[in-house]
Amino acid sequence: MKLQFLETTYSVCQLAAHASVPEWASSSMAVIRTDDELTIITATNLVPETVKAEHDFSCFRVTGKLEFDVIGVIAAISRVLAESEIPILSVSTYNTDYFLIANAKVDSARLSLCRAGYEILN
Repeated sequence: MKLQFLETTYSVCQLAAHASVPEWASSSMAVIRTDDELTIITATNLVPETVKAEHDFSCFRVTGKLEFDVIGVIAAISRVLAESEIPILSVSTYNTDYFLIANAKVDSARLSLCRAGYEILN
């Protein structure tokens, strides 16, 4: 399986559940609203200092379109990284899956994924 490394550094932001999506988040990777919170994943350089956020994540995207009946993609990636003690935050879209890894762990993640047979583009 091929994984695309995205060159942007990301932040995971938390806003109040009732908050409107702010203008700075208009080009975000993900905007997720639940009853409890509004989470925005976006480029770190766009996040105002006043916003509650965890910073400095790298991101990999599973290349190609994944059909809805495909089983275990994130589970397999998660297993490889868990064995190397690398936590992930996964995000799924209609077409594919993404996973974020702390920048401090990205080199170890690349190595673990390559050893497990994943091809990393970039």
